[in-house]
Amino acid sequence: MLTFIAICLLVGCIVGFLAGLFGIGGGLVIVPTLVYLLPMMGVPEPLLMSTALGTSFATIVITGFSSAQRHHKLGNIVWDAVKILIPVIMVTVFICGLFIGKLDRAVVAKLFACLVVYLAIKMLVSIKSKATQSSKTLTTTSSIVGGILIGMASSAAGIGGGGFIVPFLNSRGIDMKKAIGSSAFCGMLLGLSGMLSFAVSGWGNTTMPEYSLGYIYLPAVLGITATSFFTSKLGATATSKLPVPILKKGFALLLIVIAVDMFLK
Repeated sequence: MLTFIAICLLVGCIVGFLAGLFGIGGGLVIVPTLVYLLPMMGVPEPLLMSTALGTSFATIVITGFSSAQRHHKLGNIVWDAVKILIPVIMVTVFICGLFIGKLDRAVVAKLFACLVVYLAIKMLVSIKSKATQSSKTLTTTSSIVGGILIGMASSAAGIGGGGFIVPFLNSRGIDMKKAIGSSAFCGMLLGLSGMLSFAVSGWGNTTMPEYSLGYIYLPAVLGITATSFFTSKLGATATSKLPVPILKKGFALLLIVIAVDMFLK
């Protein structure tokens, strides 16, 4: 257990900083890490992916709150942009989570890997794109359609949706820093919806180890959020100070490595 907690604390340091910097929930790192760690804690093989996803969503609630709190102080949350997007995403994530928790682990793992590759490509493309003012605007219809698609993708990947929300808002004319801040707030509530969905989906499953709440393994949640709560604030502050294009290249490479590894395993 001590080794497990120590690794979770280290993972929390990394995902917290990335969450604050890019407005993501950190699930892209948390999910594959937990898939390898959870067997040592007694999580059955068929439930590994579901437990990793559910646990990831639970950590996103805490990390997202810390990140959003800092971004709010920096004035990086556009409330008009998220007032429709948030409820649509939350409802979609909750409904999808009930079904995804029942899918075969191999199917969900490959779906997750495909989404990771997509996010990596989007991140690389965004570096090359010139910063131009988009002619598109954020309408009620685009918020509903975008929210549904983002919710479905986030539910399958166990992420806070930042990889989808940030480029979506930015393409609708919202400044990059404000898109990241708004995404952090959306991710917190998206994580709450996903957490509840996977908790309900796995409720009463007797094959889960002690200290589990449905498909959520609580020791992992505590270990990761114990450090991510603080490092997410550092990441949010660094948004306006660090060379983001260089960091994006490194993070995109990390995503591709994770995706390839999950395909091979």
